Amino acid sequence: MKKLIYFLLALLGVSCNIGMRCEYGTPHVSFSLKARVVDEAGNPIQGIEVRTKKGDYFDDRTGVSDYLGNIDAYGSYIWPGSQYDVVFFDNDGPLNGGEFETLEMDISDKVVQTKEGDGNWNGGTFVAELGDVTMTLKSEDAQEEENTTEEE
Repeated sequence: MKKLIYFLLALLGVSCNIGMRCEYGTPHVSFSLKARVVDEAGNPIQGIEVRTKKGDYFDDRTGVSDYLGNIDAYGSYIWPGSQYDVVFFDNDGPLNGGEFETLEMDISDKVVQTKEGDGNWNGGTFVAELGDVTMTLKSEDAQEEENTTEEE
């Protein structure tokens, strides 16, 4: 019975060890990302979304570019290590300048830790400033292939 209780507590994210305080939750970091999303001609693109490659969303839809192409994203509960790989993708299709290819980026050289973690679940605060991120329009063949796949 005792093992079952420990298993259920672990499943819920509760961790207690002698000499350590009890915590509930999962490991996380806070992560801020700034970028300006543009097309190949340097024009800003609205409606491009950024997430971590592992799928973490930023808080309150801050990870979507505005009409000037700016993204000022903040995530307070990002899985540790996820802040080094991000994905930019067009979530509005042909609106706002056409359909753009998904762009995966390793940004580990641009991520700076600005605050240490607490030694427990909180792994610290990280910031990345990417400058201009250039998105490429999908070719007509890729768009047709995607439409054919959706119809099937």
